[in-house]
Amino acid sequence: MKKNGFTLIELLAVISLLGILATLAVTSAINVSINLKEDMFCEKIAFIETAAKQYGSSIYEPGMDVLITVSELVKLGALKKDQDVSGSYVLDPRDNSSMDHIEVRIYSKNKRAYAHVDVDQSMCEN
Repeated sequence: MKKNGFTLIELLAVISLLGILATLAVTSAINVSINLKEDMFCEKIAFIETAAKQYGSSIYEPGMDVLITVSELVKLGALKKDQDVSGSYVLDPRDNSSMDHIEVRIYSKNKRAYAHVDVDQSMCEN
């Protein structure tokens, strides 16, 4: 009498392969999420620098060298705060920590205003 069906070995092999495929899929999804958060961080830093340059242009004077925080830029109206944020103005997309304390240096050079955000931007150099 012949029985139809799968052996225990065949079932274990299929389950093992599905487990490996699921592990690869989850790992890829996590890496994509991390990369997207880092890209959003780099875009936010560029946006903060642009807002600081525009503010620097409005207060321009030769030899200008000003340190200002992100929260001060928001209070001055040069930068909009993130939506639906309580207790903070601007959040780091990587870990949702506050970026309010980050300093931005606004300085003049060649009769123009420039800005530099004081954070490690090594991941943003592509």
